[in-house]
Formats: sequence, C-alpha cells, structure tokens
Amino acid sequence: MSLEERVRATQIILQRARSFLLTTNAQLAAFYMPISDEIDIVPLIRWWQQRGLTIALPRTLTQEKHLEFRRITRLETDLQIGAFGILEPKPSCPLVTPDEIDIIVVPGRAFDECCNRLGRGLGYYDRFLKNLPQRTLKIALAFESQIVQRIPIKPNDVRMDVVITEKRTIFRPK
Repeated sequence: MSLEERVRATQIILQRARSFLLTTNAQLAAFYMPISDEIDIVPLIRWWQQRGLTIALPRTLTQEKHLEFRRITRLETDLQIGAFGILEPKPSCPLVTPDEIDIIVVPGRAFDECCNRLGRGLGYYDRFLKNLPQRTLKIALAFESQIVQRIPIKPNDVRMDVVITEKRTIFRPK
C-alpha cells in the first residue's frame, strides 16, 4: 500500500470501528498502542475517551511472559516506553482485571474469514485473551490486505469475535 492508500484505508477502518462500537453498551475498552506496521488506532482511543468512557492499555511483563492492562486517564502523561519499545502505561496506573473489560481491540499481522488471528508469535495476547469472560467482545482492526484464506491455528490460539477492515466487517462464525 502506498502511504496515501494506507491513510485513506485507516480513516475508513476507524470510522467503521466507531460505528460498530456505538452499537455496544461497553464502558471499559482495552486498546493497544500501535507500532509502525499496525493501524494507528490512537484517534479511536481518543474518541472513546472523549465519550467519557474508560480505556485500558497493556503492559508487557516479559519475565512472566504475560500482559496486564492498566487504566489510562491521559495518553500524554500516563505512558512510558516499555518492552519492545512500545508505549505502555506507567506502573502507577490502576490495574484492570479481565472481568472489567467489556471490549478488547487486539493487534495482529493477519486474519482469516473465520476470525482466526496471526500475532507476532510470542503468545502474549492469546494467554491474556483466554482469561477474559466470554462476554468480552474481541475486536481486530485490519487492512483488507491482511485477510488471508486460512490462518493455521494451534490449541492456544484465540479467535476474534469481529474483524473490521476498510471493506467489510467479518463476524466469527457460530
């Protein structure tokens, strides 16, 4: 994708995501801070906050090999560079339990039409997602070019409930 195509597609994806999120009654959404090859979801995080709703972002605990999510009040002051050079909440931010999370927006490298996800291969998200209540909505935002015919799955992989691209919304098959 050219930079122009990427920017245009990102705007469409974020608008589609906002429209979808408006259909939920969620109060607390867990997001991620994007890295260079991921969709820039920061405008979506700010939009969620402007609506007076709560956001949580992940901290990567490399020794324990898992994620924890912490409540964020201000992106400008509550973040620091963390594991893998990714912005993450400061340890002083309040911890969020999995039961508090209504929606989680999950990054990924590729997805298929059954909402299977290919991550970065370290399993941090899959381990966290397994601890979420069944009611928590798992959402991925992706460019249409990230949708492939079939993602090979392993027993520990967790599927998304919804994948939103610039062209369509894919729901997990029942």
